[in-house]
Amino acid sequence: MTAHPVGQDAVGVAKQPPPERPRHVRRSAMTVAPIVGLVIVFGIWEFYVRVFNISPLTLPTPSSILVHLVDEPGFYWRHARVTLLEAAWGYGLALAASLIVATFMAHSRFVERASMPVIVLLQSTPVAVLAPVFLIWFGFGHWPKVLVATVFCYIPFTINEFTGLRSVDPNAYELLRSVSAGRWEIFWKLRFPQSLPYLFSAGRLCVGLALVGAVIGEMFGGSTEGLGNTARVGQVRLLIDQLWGSIFVLALIGVLGNLLLAAVETRVLRWHSSQDLPGGSAATL
Repeated sequence: MTAHPVGQDAVGVAKQPPPERPRHVRRSAMTVAPIVGLVIVFGIWEFYVRVFNISPLTLPTPSSILVHLVDEPGFYWRHARVTLLEAAWGYGLALAASLIVATFMAHSRFVERASMPVIVLLQSTPVAVLAPVFLIWFGFGHWPKVLVATVFCYIPFTINEFTGLRSVDPNAYELLRSVSAGRWEIFWKLRFPQSLPYLFSAGRLCVGLALVGAVIGEMFGGSTEGLGNTARVGQVRLLIDQLWGSIFVLALIGVLGNLLLAAVETRVLRWHSSQDLPGGSAATL
């Protein structure tokens, strides 16, 4: 049997690689893919409830929940603004605090060892139990909810940023040291840019955690506003449409927040390999 060179068929003609799809086709497909996934999930949900005649008290259909949201836009917008503000403040405070702490941890072994027990302690404490404590300390305003959201986000931000600041290219580090670059020059030109993928990864996770923290703070903090309160009232009074409407709005806020962060990440990290399609720019779907 005659061996043929790699990439050639039996008659010696070189095989051509599959044609690459145009970039605009790939981008359109990537944009439509999440919508297709949601349509499939909600379609199965709707089909299951209707075919098996599930009681609306047990599980309403997505269509009925959407109709309810369309009928009550002002109600949900008013409460969503409260929860969104609390979550945003908690997210921002956690980010700022983690950047400061992680920076000192990355530059000092002593600070790292002194901070780790506190981080482990916070990570091991159920954050929900802190909501009544913050309520006692700060009253019935927005701060107890903001602080619960802050605690939820602080650990992921700090751990990821610390890992990113320490995960630098040793060759680049030695190069900067060889030209007598100072500690803060190395930080701004090497450590911080290299830590951004870790920070954005934590940021995506913390979008949902900030909302969870705000909702838990509203549920356990004596709140009369916010989507956490509307969900709690819906559960207690068997207002199923209100309960599921609150859940849908929270999910929508989380999705929009992740999409916004993804857009920022794409622009900021254009230089990083994480923004390439699998297999590089020539990858096909």
